[in-house]
Amino acid sequence: MTTSDIDLADARAAAASAQADGRDDTVRMAGRVLVGVLFLWAGIDKVQGWPGALQEVVAGGLPAPVPTLALTILLQVAGGAAIVAGRLLKPACWALAAFTALATVLYHGFWHATGAARHAALIPFMEHVCIVGGLLVVSTLAPRRR
Repeated sequence: MTTSDIDLADARAAAASAQADGRDDTVRMAGRVLVGVLFLWAGIDKVQGWPGALQEVVAGGLPAPVPTLALTILLQVAGGAAIVAGRLLKPACWALAAFTALATVLYHGFWHATGAARHAALIPFMEHVCIVGGLLVVSTLAPRRR
């Protein structure tokens, strides 16, 4: 094997690595946008369905339901938009992760149920735990370049 053969092999390996990195960047961006859209949509949905969303806050026994709902909407819309845009990822993700973890414990208490109802309540609980995990992963991504 000659030096030029080694150089060619190194160049091919570097090109393949760059191509894989480009695909990884695309996958990371798609995942980030999907996580952000979830919260952006949830906030907009609460605005459009204000009376029902307010009933959920009241049913949860949270204090000051109107300001609580307004702050929830602000967090979901601003945090979701920041994630979609790839800006302020760490604070947006951490704030939404803390919010989601708290909401999960408050609204998806599977431990209060028995039998089939327990299993039915466990599913959304675990889905929300996964969303928190996704937010933590997204928080580690590099912010979008200009």
